[in-house]
Amino acid sequence: MAATLSVPYVVTAESSRAVAGAVEPLRDAVYGHTLDETQIRALHKVTLERISIEIEETENGCYARALANYFLGRFYQALKTRGEMAAYAAELRAGRYLALKGYYHERDSAMAAYRAAKKDAECYVELAPGAEAHRLYGEILGQMLFLGDIGDIIGIGTKARKNVQIALEIDPSLTKARIQEASRLAYSPTRYGGDPDEARNMYRSILRDGGVDREDLFNIYGGFAMASFMEEEDEEALSWFEEALDIYPGNIFSAGMADFLRGELK
Repeated sequence: MAATLSVPYVVTAESSRAVAGAVEPLRDAVYGHTLDETQIRALHKVTLERISIEIEETENGCYARALANYFLGRFYQALKTRGEMAAYAAELRAGRYLALKGYYHERDSAMAAYRAAKKDAECYVELAPGAEAHRLYGEILGQMLFLGDIGDIIGIGTKARKNVQIALEIDPSLTKARIQEASRLAYSPTRYGGDPDEARNMYRSILRDGGVDREDLFNIYGGFAMASFMEEEDEEALSWFEEALDIYPGNIFSAGMADFLRGELK
């Protein structure tokens, strides 16, 4: 799919509010780990029904469905217990990166949701090739790249990062795209291109500029935490994970990482 930089599409405040109103309950349930699978599937179904009723069947419908399916993918991608997440953290600390994929027991369900999200995101890019469309498409491809098999890796290649870069070319101030770029540096080991100091600088710049929502703030705090974790600055990492848990108290990733760090600091 060719990138279109010459036809910027602006998401209006009205359309943005409509999409957010439809999708945010699902987003918050996924990040907060407040529902089980049956409940999440039911909420996802209700979300899609609400989108079909309340949002015009144009680019905004594609956008909202892409988000809904993306968050369903995030639910299945997430580990489900704090103990398992703490064990994951121990593998990460030990540098056993190949072992990490073994923790994603619901990979197939996550990839099915991401493939549905990808289809809707492609519709969004086709109809409204603006910054947010490319940003979301890049985010979905990035998760598929992380979880996927060799066929997915070959098929996606550099498209994930390229679409985030296109988003920032169109709108350098786009908060979620800036967070994605910072998080790439915070979550990656230095041997694979990580740069904790630069990630922190980018997060600080985003916070100074303002305009962050609940999801943004949670991802920024988690990014600060991971930048410190990668440098084994455990007290600092723990304090940031605790900040993230103030936003989504039930989040398994942050809670399990915090449990691991408390054990390390004893």
